[in-house]
Amino acid sequence: MASINVMLKEEAYKRLKKLKRRGDSFSDVILRELPDPLDTCGEVLEYFTKQGVPEANPKLREAMLTGRGRRSHRNPLLQERGRRRR
Repeated sequence: MASINVMLKEEAYKRLKKLKRRGDSFSDVILRELPDPLDTCGEVLEYFTKQGVPEANPKLREAMLTGRGRRSHRNPLLQERGRRRR
């Protein structure tokens, strides 16, 4: 197996060392603590496939749909609430 030398700041080294278990290499720690993002996405997809996607708040959904194409990225519901307070 090939190996590569990596320079770490002392703080990063100390954090890794705290996570290290008996018999672990630093590679083991990194692979365990930093899962592959695709695996994580797959887990989320699997969860929602089994559980079903929860129903969205109808007002929020409508606000998002009517807000498409607007320049502002702010939530339309929050903007509406802000106008009422003034």
